[in-house]
Amino acid sequence: PRAMMMTATAAGPIGRSHAARRFLRHPSAIARPLSSLLPPQKRKQQRLQQQQQQQKYPTATPTLRNISNRTLPLLSPMEYEGVPSDVSELINSHAKKVQTPVSLQALMRTGRGEFLDKHFEDETVEKHTATELVLMQVASFLRRELPIRLAHRIQDLEKVPLMKDMQSVKEVKQLYIQSFLELVEYEKKISSAESETKFARLVEGIYERHSRVLVQMARGAFEFRNHIAKNSMNAKDVFAKMEETHDFLDRFYLCRIGIRVLIGQYLALRQPPVDHYVGIICSVTSP
Repeated sequence: PRAMMMTATAAGPIGRSHAARRFLRHPSAIARPLSSLLPPQKRKQQRLQQQQQQQKYPTATPTLRNISNRTLPLLSPMEYEGVPSDVSELINSHAKKVQTPVSLQALMRTGRGEFLDKHFEDETVEKHTATELVLMQVASFLRRELPIRLAHRIQDLEKVPLMKDMQSVKEVKQLYIQSFLELVEYEKKISSAESETKFARLVEGIYERHSRVLVQMARGAFEFRNHIAKNSMNAKDVFAKMEETHDFLDRFYLCRIGIRVLIGQYLALRQPPVDHYVGIICSVTSP
């Protein structure tokens, strides 16, 4: 909506679309879904199409929603192919938690040590240097946050229609499960420099291991296309489920970027300082 307002304002009164003019007349529309900006007849037609699709393809009804790039947890427990029941329960319990939104400003301020007083007791502060405290604080956050984010991605990989059966996608899911278990099994409280160093080695291994996920998912999309061609599947059936597959891919890649930014920032903070940089964030960048 903000981008829409900026575009409409720059275009002037003549270049504004009906939706943009309506948005500017009603600023409260920023809290409404984008569908509310459509004409009434279009909204009614869209609702009817959604209802028909849900009735015809109940398995394609999404139970995982993405609102403003924030993933909401699934409400019903899931079983995962080839995964023991206790591990499935562990994944589901973490996926019930909502991901913590993190801004670049928060990452930069944390890297500068501006939030140390909210995290540590005086006794702990006296035993460590400021750099050690910052790294321990960031590591503690990642120890809690990364399993939640990985659990959401595992559930997504398990539910995406058709594509979940592709071998490369299954391999990506197993990769995420492995990383998830490694993080969950690590000690919950990181209260020493030695513990933080071990955690950094663990996270660095996960970071490197997941570097090939883009290639694997691209291979999975190629396998998906071949699967459709070989099985001569009904075009309407494929089309009905394709929209959810596209939504899944958009969500998956965006969330992957978020995970890698968090890990990359933490690992960069452990390196020698660079002028005008806090981790991977340049403080003098001009938009």
